Amino acid sequence: MQTADTILMGNVLVLDRPGSTAEAIAIADGKILQTGSRDAMAALRGPSTWVHDFKTSTLIPGFNDSHAHSDSLGLKTIRSTLEDARSIADVQQRIREIASGKKPGEWIVTMPIGEPPFYWNADSFLSDGRLPTRHDLDEAAPDNPVCIASPSGYWGEPPCFTVLNSLALKLNGIDRATKPKVDGVEILHDHAGEPTGIIVERNYTRMAEPDLLPAVPRFTPEDRVEGLRRSLAMYHDKGTTSVYEGHGCAPDVISAFRQLHETGELTLRSGLVVSPAWVGTSEAEYAMRHWLPWARGRGLGDDMLRISGVFVGYGGNPQFKDLLKKDIGDLGWGGGLASVNSPSDFEELCMLAGKYNLRLHTLASDKLHEVVPILERVAQHYPIGQRRWVVEHISKASPRDIASLKAMGVAVTLIPAHYLWKVGHTFANLSDEQLDLLSPARELAELGVPVSAATDAVPNDPLFCMWVMLARQDRRSGKIMGPRGVLDSDTALRMLTVNGSYLTFEEDRKGPLLPGYYADIAVLSGNPLSASPEGLLDIRCQATMVGGRWVHGDPA
Repeated sequence: MQTADTILMGNVLVLDRPGSTAEAIAIADGKILQTGSRDAMAALRGPSTWVHDFKTSTLIPGFNDSHAHSDSLGLKTIRSTLEDARSIADVQQRIREIASGKKPGEWIVTMPIGEPPFYWNADSFLSDGRLPTRHDLDEAAPDNPVCIASPSGYWGEPPCFTVLNSLALKLNGIDRATKPKVDGVEILHDHAGEPTGIIVERNYTRMAEPDLLPAVPRFTPEDRVEGLRRSLAMYHDKGTTSVYEGHGCAPDVISAFRQLHETGELTLRSGLVVSPAWVGTSEAEYAMRHWLPWARGRGLGDDMLRISGVFVGYGGNPQFKDLLKKDIGDLGWGGGLASVNSPSDFEELCMLAGKYNLRLHTLASDKLHEVVPILERVAQHYPIGQRRWVVEHISKASPRDIASLKAMGVAVTLIPAHYLWKVGHTFANLSDEQLDLLSPARELAELGVPVSAATDAVPNDPLFCMWVMLARQDRRSGKIMGPRGVLDSDTALRMLTVNGSYLTFEEDRKGPLLPGYYADIAVLSGNPLSASPEGLLDIRCQATMVGGRWVHGDPA
């Protein structure tokens, strides 16, 4: 009889079926050996077995964040923070401190003003009731160009703000005559008509930076490696053991994952989707045929890093597409390249992906009713369900479109916190029936659509995401966004843990705590299945294990 390397005791949620629990887990060679009673697992103890009793803690399968943007979280720590600044004087003092370590002429680029991770209402966040101007920043760092960066609108909500000092304005060629090339971007001016240094971004997609700020330093490949390295601990701290990047990863981001994997530092099981750097459908076909055969089917990789498929965006702002044609490698905070496609181009790209056996991911948002008919036409020619195509970021939905996803076998990844909590108020005009199908986790699960839920990194806490699925409350009004859409705890927890393994073709070896499955475990301070919705917010991750190895909170 094989003995265990490790035996963990506590309240174990196996999650292979509703109500399946155990008292202990035996682990050997990085996989689950058995689960069962304390006495039964103790019988598997050998002379070198390490045993730990977590007593009242709850052990669950590690969270699988299936739309994680895991590279971006650590990247946000690369730039100097202003999160403790509560006044313009505080901002100036922080800029002075940074400038003291810089040579004249070196750039100072900081994180946004406001409270992370959302940076709400930066223009009224400081006690002065306004943002600093170029003159305020000039006082703090007259010899260095300064840029207080704007957050992406996807972190919080537009409007967002960039603030530059006079030298930064000059280096970017911004003067009183400068006009943005895109809509939704505004350069503020003082009473004399001169730029104040404040640029307003009213788009969700960042457009001010590629339009107006070519001189502001971008993240380097080295920054992205270090950012990813820092992200790993942040995800393990929440009990996350796997991520899936269906929104796509640009070459620099894939390279960062590869580098950490090669050096043995990648402790987060990572499934990546290619965010391709092509312009137009002719370039796309060439790339699919000649450069992406390795990403076909299930892709290439191992149990820690696997890459498969491509991300292709639907719709989007054509002005942004035109901007980034000049520098398609400009990623900003995101991990993927811009993918803006008209409906006809999107359909052509889908057909090409079908032709070359590349499974496709796309974001539907409020355009599911436009995306589904295109996928139906593609499904007449190619087995997109069998190839596990994925639609992500669904907001509004109809019974007809959900039924079609089921019929085609298309998988779904939902971002409940974004549509139900963060921007729920924007759907206030929907009927009660339509609200029930806003981020339609319950309807999808009841129909048997392969569906997982994800954090989108804002915040990266799966238990917060679970609370949103149970409460469905808009953050502003507290209104329940469709009471018939409220999920039960078991279904919600599965969407955040075991369901995501389907996206990486690993449902036979990753997810539930069953014999032969990866020993990927999160140890929680409370039981998420018995906690009230509000009680979920008080549960903390005490320890995280990946493949039988502690990656956070090692109890030894």
